[in-house]
Order: sequence, then C-alpha cells, then structure tokens
Amino acid sequence: MTTNPAADWSGLTAASEWARTLGDAVRAATPSWSQPILPGWTFNVNSNNSTAPQTEVEVVQHYSYGKQLGRISDALAALIEAVAPEGMNAAPYTPFTEMKDEIDGLKNDAAAARVDQLRADLLRLKAERPDEYERIRQSLRRTLEL
Repeated sequence: MTTNPAADWSGLTAASEWARTLGDAVRAATPSWSQPILPGWTFNVNSNNSTAPQTEVEVVQHYSYGKQLGRISDALAALIEAVAPEGMNAAPYTPFTEMKDEIDGLKNDAAAARVDQLRADLLRLKAERPDEYERIRQSLRRTLEL
C-alpha cells in the first residue's frame, strides 16, 4: 500500500477541531468549586480532577475536607487502640499519633482562643450594654449548669 503525501487531511483537521471545541465546551459547562482551607490555599473541584465534581461539591458543602479527615483520624485511632497490642505507641503508628496529637492540640488552642474572645466580648457588653450582658450571663449560667 502506498501513501499519498498530498492526501486530503481536511476531514481529520475538522474532526480534531470539533473535538477540541467540544472539550472546551464541556470544561466551560462543568461547574467548578473551591473551598478555602487555609488563607491563600484553595482546592478546585472540576472535571479535570474529579469524575463527579458536582457530587464532590455537595459532599464538601456538608462535610468539609477537614471534618472528613478528622472523623477518619478519630476512627483510625480507635481501630489502632483496639487492634494493636501496644496501641497508639506502636512504632508504625508513631507518625500518625504525633500528627493527631498535634492537630488535637491546635484544636484545643483554637477553642481556648475563642473562649478568650468571648470573655473579652462579654466584658465589653458589660461596660457598654449592661442589660444585654445580664441576659447573656443568665443564659450562659443556665447552660453551664446542665
């Protein structure tokens, strides 16, 4: 079989142009979503990195990546404690244990900072809006007695 260097490639060119245009249209029509996790960080969900971007968007709207990872970490820690004779202190689990302990510490530090901010806000209300302060104080008191 011989090849003809002057063969008509116009059909192939038209088909490749059509495929490129279709690909551009699909990318433009596919919803893209981003969730800020850290300032300056974003995770984009689109057809290039997810087989079901809309499903992923819906899941992350209910359970952030951080919440998902936290629950997985808690479950893994419980499994390690139940299965490993040395528990979380076993050598293969040390990197995970150290990471989880650090994350738990960061969460506790953030909670303490929020409580400190609440205390400062209450003091401001006490000085500037005593009636509002007293209403909130009584509500907190009832809640803390539970």
